[in-house]
Amino acid sequence: MKLFYTLFFALLSLSSWSQTVESQLSKSYSKEEIAQFKAENSLPLYAYAIEHACYLIDAPQGKDVSGFPTLKFKISGETVPLDFTFYQIKITDRTQYFQIEGSSRILVVKSKNVLSLEMQNQKK
Repeated sequence: MKLFYTLFFALLSLSSWSQTVESQLSKSYSKEEIAQFKAENSLPLYAYAIEHACYLIDAPQGKDVSGFPTLKFKISGETVPLDFTFYQIKITDRTQYFQIEGSSRILVVKSKNVLSLEMQNQKK
């Protein structure tokens, strides 16, 4: 009986985690795309990406970054949400760079390959 309850709560937790991840991803992806991630067993990569795909850098001095897309929103102080779904950005095969409007900072969104390598290295 204990085994039954353990399995039940484990499945319930996994289901809750999946719904939370899917809810977050639905800001950037359609239901069909999320279903495809499940079918391809790549949902864990996107779950990892929610917290690890983005980081900020200062715009390099002397480098022209005017070609980078601009994220248009107001920054309150130095706080910028570091979640790609907040900006409705999709993770791609290439690292993406975005200027933060009204700031000299750049939001970097890691590629699928970089995220996959990070996940593999975490498991070691």
